[in-house]
Amino acid sequence: MTLIERYGCTTIDEVVAKAGKLSDGDPENGIGQAPDEAMAIYNDVMLDYPDHPGCLYGVGVVLRDAGRYAQAIQIAKRVAEVCPRDPRGWKLLATVYGELSRYEESIRYAEKALACSRNDYTLADYAYAHCNAGNWDTAHAACVEALDRAKNNPSVLSREAITNARVTKGYCDLARGDWAEGFQGFRNTMRTKWRKERVYDGANGDTVEWMGEPDAVVIVTGEQGLGDEVMAAGVIPDAANGCKRFIFDCDHRLAALFSRSFPNVHVTPQRRNDAMVLPREVGLPTHHKTLFGLSELFRKTDTDFPRKPFLIPNQGYVDMFRELFGGQKVIGLAWSGGLPRTGMEHRAAGLRSFLPLMKKGGAEFVSLQYKDDAQEVAELERSHGIKVRRLPWVTQGQDMDLLAGLIASLSEVVSVGTAAAHFSSALGVPTTILVNRGLGWAFAPPEMLWYPPTTKLHRKLVGESWRECVGRL
Repeated sequence: MTLIERYGCTTIDEVVAKAGKLSDGDPENGIGQAPDEAMAIYNDVMLDYPDHPGCLYGVGVVLRDAGRYAQAIQIAKRVAEVCPRDPRGWKLLATVYGELSRYEESIRYAEKALACSRNDYTLADYAYAHCNAGNWDTAHAACVEALDRAKNNPSVLSREAITNARVTKGYCDLARGDWAEGFQGFRNTMRTKWRKERVYDGANGDTVEWMGEPDAVVIVTGEQGLGDEVMAAGVIPDAANGCKRFIFDCDHRLAALFSRSFPNVHVTPQRRNDAMVLPREVGLPTHHKTLFGLSELFRKTDTDFPRKPFLIPNQGYVDMFRELFGGQKVIGLAWSGGLPRTGMEHRAAGLRSFLPLMKKGGAEFVSLQYKDDAQEVAELERSHGIKVRRLPWVTQGQDMDLLAGLIASLSEVVSVGTAAAHFSSALGVPTTILVNRGLGWAFAPPEMLWYPPTTKLHRKLVGESWRECVGRL
């Protein structure tokens, strides 16, 4: 039996397409991705057709989606070598380097794909590359063109291009302060590997999405990442006042802090549990929503942002840390953060970059690093005689209520884009966030309307070192 016959197809391209459907899944119809099954088919194809470009491209997509970027890059380069006029190899390189936050390489490969064929899916990838780099206007224009070209194209690639272009356009709209349009576009991130929509067992069967019905019992699922969850939580008081009862399914590390800050909300950190268990007096939900999804309803214009602190720390912890610091002025510092796919390289300012600030004196400095900072702090003291206090039992632990107490005791915070900057901003501590390109749509507007005016954005200029950036500050 031939390979084609084994899979019930008439051509090898049909076999590859079959694997592609398994790899992509069909989220709209509840069919999940099956990358292992797809790879089994791709493996069979490559044994007989090692240079089949569609098969190689499919393998590269699976590797990219699994976060195996080094292997995905090599596969993509092979596609480009075998078929240099086929945009798929170049577009795969563009998206892989985009996920690695290597912006210039991502843009360069997206341009190569576009030169091969200017169509909806190469334009969508070009937009994605520029969006990651913070080139919002260029990305927005490419999205508009991609969506226009996709109108009469029913292909699978076009359906993917439409989704990608809508997501990217949503990010661009948010970056430009077009909140209503932006959050409509942001809906398209739902059911992706980064954002999940959870449907709960409810009072009337499965919960349905909440669209503002006042008689609803609403359960809201938090966001990926502590920083995003804190930032988006500012909308909770408005949303809780707009429904019958509000239940917040948050990250377990934030439960104590959120319970204190939102006393009219039932906080339950169960989103990683298979089944939700709620007290009898709370009752079962009727509707669900994601935390950022609430902004579709309550953050449509600039004036919808109250710009007030919304987190309340444990005052006992605040007093404890203030006593520890002996009443001195204390500035919290965070100089690196993120993951490779969230722009870690572009947030790595390094402790030495803060020397212009620390040499001024007049304050004690404390590290807010959530990763091991012992070596950097010790080296700074040896080289410059400047001591940065470390409290790793707080900053590198899992008790976010304790961390909030520390941050609330500080005079101010200077930080790259990390969760610490979100905590200090939401607590109303004077905060300066050092912004580099590619930090994301939330940091693109002139001000972060999510937080009080005590939070300021200080942007690193093109060609400027981090130390020069802090020196200007």
